[in-house]
Amino acid sequence: MIQEVTKAETRSDALMEFLTFVLSILISTFLLRIVWNRSLVKHITVLKPINSMLDAFILSISIRVISGLDR
Repeated sequence: MIQEVTKAETRSDALMEFLTFVLSILISTFLLRIVWNRSLVKHITVLKPINSMLDAFILSISIRVISGLDR
């Protein structure tokens, strides 16, 4: 199933591509929470701190979707 969605030729390549995607989402979630809480909240008064990793994850996914729309 994963292989049908990706451009990988083998199953192991498709799995590696999927794991890379998941890892990049997790890293961006952690970085987004740190940057959001330590920098953006202090300088932009209408923003509130992110309290849970789920909120950071959803925001990270949303940013990826929006940035993917302009390509």
